[in-house]
Amino acid sequence: MSFKSRLFASRQVRNLIYAGTDRTTIIASIVIGIAPLFFLTVKSWINAAVLVLFVVAIYDAVQTPNAYRALLRDRRIVWLSIALGSAFVAILAAQILRFDIRPPAYDGPLRPLAGIFIMLLLVVRKVDFIRIFQWTCPLSVLICAFALWFNPAPTAFWVNRWATYFVDPLTFGQYSLLLGFLSLFMINAVEKDGPAAIALKLSAFLVGLGMSIGSGSRSAWIALPVLFAIWLVAIVRIRDVKLLLASFVALAVGCLLAYLLIDSVQLRVDAAISDIASYFDGSNRDTSVGVRLSLVQASWHLFLTQPLHGFGDSGIPPLQSVPAIASYYSPALEYAIINNGAHNELMQNMVRSGIFGLISTVLMFVVPLVVFWSAARSRVPGARTAGVIGLAYIAAVFCFGLSTENFNLKYLASFYALMVAALAAQVIWADPRSPTT
Repeated sequence: MSFKSRLFASRQVRNLIYAGTDRTTIIASIVIGIAPLFFLTVKSWINAAVLVLFVVAIYDAVQTPNAYRALLRDRRIVWLSIALGSAFVAILAAQILRFDIRPPAYDGPLRPLAGIFIMLLLVVRKVDFIRIFQWTCPLSVLICAFALWFNPAPTAFWVNRWATYFVDPLTFGQYSLLLGFLSLFMINAVEKDGPAAIALKLSAFLVGLGMSIGSGSRSAWIALPVLFAIWLVAIVRIRDVKLLLASFVALAVGCLLAYLLIDSVQLRVDAAISDIASYFDGSNRDTSVGVRLSLVQASWHLFLTQPLHGFGDSGIPPLQSVPAIASYYSPALEYAIINNGAHNELMQNMVRSGIFGLISTVLMFVVPLVVFWSAARSRVPGARTAGVIGLAYIAAVFCFGLSTENFNLKYLASFYALMVAALAAQVIWADPRSPTT
């Protein structure tokens, strides 16, 4: 069967063609399908997708309330709802305790909160997200490549580090790598792919990897061995320890060759090594890596200063007034934490909302991770594939969050809401369990 024939033979596409398909399912399938396409190339695209799906979900819940109530007996849905709503609750609780209500602070957390309703919609409508995403994911990577080609101005602005007009090199490199790897994961994931489909997905992987290298995003490269390990174990299904070790030796050799042959990689790695050395010998703490290391320490000490409710986004005290910070204080550190944040997802939320931010961050990573880990071992193909993709997504975003904030940028919070909602929904409807389990 040709590539075109296989595409139009997919169940979701057939559902969109046949007139008898429910209109709500059609709209949900179209929006969730095209949402990733321009994620990194059209500003507010992913935010608009979340809004449309949220409105559709509310409308559908009003029309068929019993279908939605029945879902709340599934513990996976309950825990995922708690996780997706936790960021909103953390901000609210901390602001109430500080007597400092600031509505703009809820803009980001509202997106995962909307993800609860989107997840329920996709479970009720049994939308096969993976069947659509296997095409839109690699296409989104290739669209990014065309955007770089047609508009080189952002790359010039960032001194030859690849980016788009609203996505900085750090984020661009992270999600180019992630979407590229997810394209690789989905070769033969739904059904046996033909040569054209394999070429599309493999090309997206290579292009995504190349764009990540071009971005110079070291925070993206941290996730490379993690994604590689998941691919080996969950997709290639290598279980032999010796073969796994040999595969990682091959990866190490590949990374070494990239370092030796690609000037931008060598420059970024050498700079990181130099920054770390100068930080620990005390000669210069105000480097790119050095400031990040100081930010983690400063964030921890700020958390200890006000652990219950944090400082919000604008209440951080002068760092020199905190005795534990004075020994490594610098104006660059103070500027960074006020204007750029903690450059660590967990620490940022602990400074912002205290213990509530800590709990929320743990829930937003651990709960989906547990759900996807369990699904990755399912005997149901649709649930297993969604579980593996979800596991890779959460693991990668966690790695990114070690040196950047994941959800300070609204479109990243929206993408998290869509990915967790869509993948978890497929896991739940494809592999239903007893309400008591």
